[in-house]
Amino acid sequence: MIFYFSGTGNSLYVARLLADELNDCIISIPDCINNGTFEFELKDSEKIGIVTPVYFYGLPSIVETFLDKLNLKKYSSFYLVVTFGSFTANTGPNAQKYFSGLGLNLDHIFSVKMPENYVPLLKVPSQDVCSALISDAQKSVHDIVKILDENPPGDYDIHKGKFPGIVSSLCRMIYKDGMTTKKFWVDDACTSCGLCERICPTNAISLQDGKPCWTKDICPRCLACLHRCPSSAIQLGHFTKKKDRYVNPEINFNQEIRQ
Repeated sequence: MIFYFSGTGNSLYVARLLADELNDCIISIPDCINNGTFEFELKDSEKIGIVTPVYFYGLPSIVETFLDKLNLKKYSSFYLVVTFGSFTANTGPNAQKYFSGLGLNLDHIFSVKMPENYVPLLKVPSQDVCSALISDAQKSVHDIVKILDENPPGDYDIHKGKFPGIVSSLCRMIYKDGMTTKKFWVDDACTSCGLCERICPTNAISLQDGKPCWTKDICPRCLACLHRCPSSAIQLGHFTKKKDRYVNPEINFNQEIRQ
């Protein structure tokens, strides 16, 4: 059983690769939250996977909310796979503490480098770089499966970067205080298609007079609305208007309701 959260498709892509190699199933974390599904029956000795992007060098708030409510009928061990664009800092060790505080065992920690897409601060890499990273992810997932099968529990994330503890501590404070939706806005390119309303994982968007309005004060900042808007009409602050958008090309979101 692999639970995943994904705004632009990177973590969904990795979750699917894992599921294919492990002959396992994937379950959307936003769907679980929105449907109130937190209780799961497990097979004997079943390992539970969590696949998620790194947000401000930690877990996305929506993943923490899910873990807080998760109710498993049998003792189980978890493994965590985080996707990232630059480095992971202290995401893994902090996640291990979070799991421990909930009485859960996080036995393995992994990371998979994917195309960067936090466009309020950074740029999406070139198409060639994106293609190479997506291709390399297949080998990374194969290595993860081999470690899960053969190696003891441990932190196998080798992409923490410099001063991971300090970086995560500072950035997590920014994240907790900066999840406001006030800086989202829509420009005149909006066609009133309503896609943003349908795909928001926390139901924070509703169409009013044909235009998206953010009806909740905070959101996890997945940027699914921004990246997947077909007319690139959704902006965050003043630095995204001329930035490229990104959706994992291996994911057909037209076949997905929520990712």
